[in-house]
Amino acid sequence: MKNMHKFLTGSLVLGSALLLTACGGNEPKEAEKDADGNIIMTVGQQTQPNSKLPEGDSYGDNAYRRLVKEKLGVDIQSAFEANGDDFTRQVSLAIASGDLPDLMVVSRDEMEELADNDLIADLTDVYDEYASDGIKEIYKSFDNVQIDSAKIDDRIMALPGTANDFGPNLVWIRQDWLDNLGIKLDEDGNHAITLDELKSTAQTFKEKDAGGSGKTQGLAFANWLTGDSHGGSAYTATAIFNALGSYPKNYLVGDDGKLEYGSNTEETKESLAYVKQLFDDKILDDQFGTRTYDDINAMMINGELGIVPGPWHLPDWALVQARTSNPEATFTPFAIESSDGKVNGVSKPGVGGYVVVSKDFAHPELVVKMINLLFDDVANSKDMEKEYPEIYEYAQKAVDGSVRPVNIEMFKNLSEISDAVEASEAAEGETSIDDISSFTVKNNSNKIKAYLDDPTGSDPTDWAVYASRLLAVDHVMDGVRQAGIYNEITPFVTFETIKASERNGAQIGKLEEETFIKYVTGEESLDNFDKYVDTWDSQGGQAILEEMQKLADDQK
Repeated sequence: MKNMHKFLTGSLVLGSALLLTACGGNEPKEAEKDADGNIIMTVGQQTQPNSKLPEGDSYGDNAYRRLVKEKLGVDIQSAFEANGDDFTRQVSLAIASGDLPDLMVVSRDEMEELADNDLIADLTDVYDEYASDGIKEIYKSFDNVQIDSAKIDDRIMALPGTANDFGPNLVWIRQDWLDNLGIKLDEDGNHAITLDELKSTAQTFKEKDAGGSGKTQGLAFANWLTGDSHGGSAYTATAIFNALGSYPKNYLVGDDGKLEYGSNTEETKESLAYVKQLFDDKILDDQFGTRTYDDINAMMINGELGIVPGPWHLPDWALVQARTSNPEATFTPFAIESSDGKVNGVSKPGVGGYVVVSKDFAHPELVVKMINLLFDDVANSKDMEKEYPEIYEYAQKAVDGSVRPVNIEMFKNLSEISDAVEASEAAEGETSIDDISSFTVKNNSNKIKAYLDDPTGSDPTDWAVYASRLLAVDHVMDGVRQAGIYNEITPFVTFETIKASERNGAQIGKLEEETFIKYVTGEESLDNFDKYVDTWDSQGGQAILEEMQKLADDQK
């Protein structure tokens, strides 16, 4: 284990007595048991405001915890429950005090901090011995990127969730508005539209007041303008930038192996000029830069926006709100193609949090067994209704996955595409739904079919699954790949702590956001773009690039 070189981030300061206590190397305490003899496992539970838990259930007592108790003899109890920033604060307090729950989900920096201070268990041996073949196959499908990111000094110090950013970015367009106005898009059937089509559609929606509210906007973007990932693309102009060959907020590898920051390229300058023209032409919301994310979400729900950028799963948590508010609202997703007919997008593996186990917990193997149970046995059940009836009921009610003891996801690389294709083909009658082995895929297929059988009378969540899995993933995400028009950009990715970014990342991130707003609104001339890049370099960006370049060179 590394020598202790840091203990706290932020402003908390601890005395030496606590440091000695935290790093004393004590053996795990004897396992505490409840009245029924079950081993008690405490958890720092991350919650969500809209869990959709059935009446009588809670984060502290739900189907997942009952299942773990039944199958593994483990009584899961909450050490704390919190959402969002409150959860982050609770984790920070636990780290600061050295008084950890038996398990919790943390960031990589927090995992490293805990490991450096000898507060969490080394899971290498229990992972090798107890992790199921299915769990190991999940990590293997990503070339073990995630599990390797959980290693410190070549020892596995956490079990990471998997995430996959596989592009391209999409724009969701109100199909009912297109139909009402007689607008035809994607006439070549490649599931992509041009920037000219996007612009003219937005202009027509606004000029014709397609929403009928008197407030219809052409386009509206969040004030950070772009995201670094497909999952973070909601309400941004990322798809437009990608179509123009710009990949903001990503670190790109040149032919010579040298890194450059994607927000600082000539293609980004060209993209900013394009968005500025949208603003000047009053197609882009004239309140860009001051509208909040929640403002734009409300505009979408209220029928003031007919073009909504976002990832393939946007219907599941955002567009479904518009559908619920107005049952006539339907959205069709499109990629945006470049001038050469290609669809550009960024693809990279990610991590959805790290499950760490307190060094004081006597049975870390039970955490691995719990991961097997929840993300292999349950996830791959061939008859969930019979084997796991309570979990089956949750699936029917779309209960949020955060109610599991660990709020992570675990799935194979690109499995969203193969799963969506399988569900869609069965729903459309090309194959049999009964032949689908995965419960999740079968459940999605049934929801898609429910919508196809009754588009007007089906539940809004049926439409959401139809839109996300069939329209977005099957038609667009897979479609552009099958058509051979997807240009996949792979940026440099590291899970190592970038010290220069810790020092200056927030500062230069704010510089980028504020400067780009000024460029779009005309408060500052794009002629100053090179000056902005020089400022970005001098305020810490160059140091970040140099540190990342060393990591990139070490990986060769």
